Amino acid sequence: MKALFLILAGLIISGCSSAIQTATQYYQFEQPITDSSRNVQDTKAQLRVHTVTLSGALNNRGIAMKVDNNQVHAANYHLWGESPDVMLTTTAQQTLFNAMSNWMVIKGLPVITDQQQQIFYELEYELHHFNGDLQGNADISGLWRLYYTHPESGRRLLSIHNFSNVTPIDDDGYDSLVATLEKMWLEINSNVANTIEKTRLNHK
Repeated sequence: MKALFLILAGLIISGCSSAIQTATQYYQFEQPITDSSRNVQDTKAQLRVHTVTLSGALNNRGIAMKVDNNQVHAANYHLWGESPDVMLTTTAQQTLFNAMSNWMVIKGLPVITDQQQQIFYELEYELHHFNGDLQGNADISGLWRLYYTHPESGRRLLSIHNFSNVTPIDDDGYDSLVATLEKMWLEINSNVANTIEKTRLNHK
């Protein structure tokens, strides 16, 4: 992987990348979607997952590669199958839904008139790194915020958590980079689920 990225860096610096003719490859997380259902009356709390926010060029269809301390390159021929913010949000919601069996985990902020459903938690992700690097690592770093809304007290911030996950990639190529990024994102969301569960227990 490191050798591949070093070649990439050399092409960027020399300006020869446009001379390479190659087929465009598209990538996505392979997390399977399983049949599942959950009724509101069987849950104890609601969590609303906001669309993941990525800094600048990271929310680009071209897979991001850090090539210098102050430079990130978006690949021309290795692209995400959909916008990264949409992919990350969908995967986060699925992971949290499966990990938090007593919660109703949904995406976005639907308009709900029932007063009981106006009591909910909100999760916001802000990613500053979502990329590979020339040392052969995958990097997902940023922060997440947890909010709580109640009709009587309004919306308030409960906690902010910074995280930095840098993991070596096992094999060369973008396939391995994408697989590693997915594994890291699943682990991040599993940890978030555990933290939110504990927060609610302490927040009662």
